[in-house]
Amino acid sequence: MAKKRKFADARQETFETRKKIGFPSSPKKWKDAKANYSEHELVINNHPVMEDWESDYMQVLASIACSQGGKVLEIGFGMGISSGYIQSHDIVEHVIIEANSDVFDKLIEFAKSAPEKVTPIFGFWQNVTKDLPDETFDGILFDTYPLQESEVHKNHFDFFVEAYRLLKNGGILTYYSDEINDFSPEHRLALERSGFKNINMQICDVNPPADCLYWKSKTIVAPIVRK
Repeated sequence: MAKKRKFADARQETFETRKKIGFPSSPKKWKDAKANYSEHELVINNHPVMEDWESDYMQVLASIACSQGGKVLEIGFGMGISSGYIQSHDIVEHVIIEANSDVFDKLIEFAKSAPEKVTPIFGFWQNVTKDLPDETFDGILFDTYPLQESEVHKNHFDFFVEAYRLLKNGGILTYYSDEINDFSPEHRLALERSGFKNINMQICDVNPPADCLYWKSKTIVAPIVRK
């Protein structure tokens, strides 16, 4: 009988896969890279950025981010799945940041027909959120792709401090967690050091295809992190 693979081994496999594909040598190369859309996925620079099996998970994340209503920030447009779900909620404004030119073009088209107000912003969050005022948002949904080896499985960690600054008191942060059923000690510590104390989660069932290169489990954590 074959030995059951541990999730830690699967995480290492996805790390090695991304490393083998190779990361862009500069942010500009990611900005200008061709975004290849198909029926089920988005691929940029040969990296599987997003696949439609995430849809149910994105619906949960959108529900969390919109649970306070008001003004919602989304970082990373991708296939527009979570954006569509956010637009199904009663919100005041939907600010979306996207760093790839082709994907941003898709975002502009999305904004034209969205039922609620959409404010598209082009660029990497590291460059553009600093111009957004403190305590602006009621909810934040963060879902970007790691652009260097050090970000794999934890590209959201660097955003936590900025999320705390941007959220109103009582506001909620959620994001693609890269966790199977709980926060790792490193993950929880990163949240706490950023100022967050009210840290909860929901475990979501997912069904990625066997050939998915970036997720190998049937569950994934949906963070519910309140300022």
